[in-house]
Amino acid sequence: MDKFNLLECTLRDGGYITGWHFEDAMIQETISTLIKAGLDMVEVGYLNNASQGNNTTQFSSIKAIEPFLPSDRGSTLLLAMADVLQFRPDDLIQYDGKSIDGIRVVFYKHQIEEALILGKAVKENGYKLFMQPMVTIDYTIDEYTMLCKRIAELHPNAVSIVDSFGYMFKEDFRRYFKVLDNILDNDTIIGFHSHNNMNLAFITAQDILEYSTSRKLVIDASLFGMGRGAGNLNTELIANYYNKTLGNKYDIRAIMHLISKYILNCYEKRRWGYSPYLFLTGLYHYHPNFACYLLDEYSVSVDDFEKFLLTIPSEMKTKCRKPYVLEKWQEYANSLNT
Repeated sequence: MDKFNLLECTLRDGGYITGWHFEDAMIQETISTLIKAGLDMVEVGYLNNASQGNNTTQFSSIKAIEPFLPSDRGSTLLLAMADVLQFRPDDLIQYDGKSIDGIRVVFYKHQIEEALILGKAVKENGYKLFMQPMVTIDYTIDEYTMLCKRIAELHPNAVSIVDSFGYMFKEDFRRYFKVLDNILDNDTIIGFHSHNNMNLAFITAQDILEYSTSRKLVIDASLFGMGRGAGNLNTELIANYYNKTLGNKYDIRAIMHLISKYILNCYEKRRWGYSPYLFLTGLYHYHPNFACYLLDEYSVSVDDFEKFLLTIPSEMKTKCRKPYVLEKWQEYANSLNT
C-alpha cells in the first residue's frame, strides 16, 4: 500500500440514490473493473442482516458477498460497511479470505459504546478494522481526543475523519488529523470521507495529497460523485489529480467506462450534486436531508428554504426525519399566512 490511497465507495454510498438496488451483473463488473483500474480499496456495500433478495448491495451476511468477488483481487482491499444498528457482533463469521478483507464500522456520537464492541469483535474475527465516526466535526476537540484514545485501544487498521454534512474546510480536517496523528499507532491509516454540499471535497482532497507526513492516508471517492444529496468526491477527478501530481497509478479509462455504462443512467433517473439548497444546509450546519426531504414533496424557493432552516432549533440540526421536516415546513408555511 502506498502513502496516499483511494477508497472507492460507489456501491455503498451510491446506494442512497438507488435504494441500494444495483443489478448483480453491475455489482460484479464494478468491483472487478475498479480492481483492474488500480483502486487501493473498494467498498462493496452495506452489511445489513435484514436484507433479502438479489440485485442489492445491502448484504445479509459476509458470506453473501463472496459470489460477487473476483478470484484475482490484485492488491486491492475489499471492504463492507457495518452500521451498529444493522449488523451485530453475533452476525460476524471468522475471516477465511474468501469474502471481504475488512469492515468499516460506522456510528454516530451517541453510539460509541456499541461501535467499540462491534469493532473489537471485527478484530477478534480476523478482519481489518476501519472506524468511521460520523459527523466528526460534531465532536469538540476534547471529546474527539477521548474517543480516539478509546478507538486506539482496538489497534484499528484505519480511522476516518468523516464530513457527513459537507461543510468541513481543509483547516477543520487538519485540526482533527492532528488529534488522530498524536494518538493512533504509527501504522494506522488516517482516512477522509467527504460530501460536496459546499463543493469542498476536491479542494480538501488535493490538500491531503500534499501532506508532509509519514503516515499512510486514504481518501474516499465515488464514481461521478454518486451519493446522497450533494454526493461525494468524484473518483475520476481525484484519481486523475493523483496521476498528474504523484505518478500514473489509476486507469482513468476503466473508471470512465463504468460511469458511461452504469452511473449516468442512475443520474438521469435521480440526480445528485451541488445545489444552493444543500449549500445552505452546509452553511448553517444542518443535516442535508432537511433539503432532500422537503424538496421531494414541495417546490420551495431558495429564499424560503433559508428562512425555514433558521426556524429549526439548534438541537435538531442533525436529528433529521422526514415527518419532522414536513411538520416543521407546514408550521413555517402556516406562519406566513397569519
